[in-house]
Amino acid sequence: MKVVKPPHPFQTISDHSSIFLAGSIEMGKAIDWQSKFTNAFILDDDGNDDDDDDDDLMFGNAKRRHSGRKIDITSKKEKIATHSSHERISDDPGIELLHLGSTSLGAASLAQLLTGLGTSCRVREIDVSSNLFGIDGITHFAEFLEGNSKGQPVMPILSSLNISNNKIGDEGLAKITRAISKRKHLNMGDIYLSFNEIGAGGTGTLMHKLLSHNIVTLSLDNNLIGDAGCQLVAASLTSMHSLSNLNLSFNQIGSRGVTSVMRALIGCESLRFLGLSGNVMKISGAIAMGFALAQHPRLTHLELYNCCLSQ
Repeated sequence: MKVVKPPHPFQTISDHSSIFLAGSIEMGKAIDWQSKFTNAFILDDDGNDDDDDDDDLMFGNAKRRHSGRKIDITSKKEKIATHSSHERISDDPGIELLHLGSTSLGAASLAQLLTGLGTSCRVREIDVSSNLFGIDGITHFAEFLEGNSKGQPVMPILSSLNISNNKIGDEGLAKITRAISKRKHLNMGDIYLSFNEIGAGGTGTLMHKLLSHNIVTLSLDNNLIGDAGCQLVAASLTSMHSLSNLNLSFNQIGSRGVTSVMRALIGCESLRFLGLSGNVMKISGAIAMGFALAQHPRLTHLELYNCCLSQ
């Protein structure tokens, strides 16, 4: 019988610089153990639960038992209540949302956190935005996602990733994009990449590698993609049949880039939200936008703050 034990406490922290690292290790271990614990209750073949077996499963204190038939004096009502309670526990997937934005999570701490979580962790959404862990941190993340445990996918139900404001640049984006693209049959629905100093090169890699993934939300706002990057996004829109939310605000995009997006918009019927704030459209971009809006059947939310439409 598999034994699920609580994680051992971290050893003595010798200096203040180790606090974040130690905390990351312990949090990862705790979340991983909690996930295993909630899925560790197994009912006997006859539908009855053995309390002693549950104790052994949790704490590993196995005891020798008599092989003779046990006398069950539990009332039928108690059995039903116990059965229902353990069914609810076994259905609990554990931690599903992990939000660690602005927590001073450095590259080394991120690596230890991922190690503690483990490859089988069933978290659905990870938010590590505004930690500024840079290229080193995103490299650890990419290597973790590319790994596997006995052929099993890493974090098999992870579908939302927010790594905004971490200064990963084009190089870091290429690494995390490659890792996500290797997760065959596992779609990353929501990807948030704001404030990461991403240029046209990184945007091209992103769109090429993740074109086959059913992306629902893509946030690239407050980067440096320019007209060239915007045109690369536009070229991919007609093939992204699940894309519902696209944010390209504050990206130094001019009228050429905006026009290319508006033309492609007509062939992307799934899009509901489009953010283009902070980009200089000028009159030509405004005309293209008006034509696209007249043709697009489903767009419900368009943001155009600070776009200089009349220049």
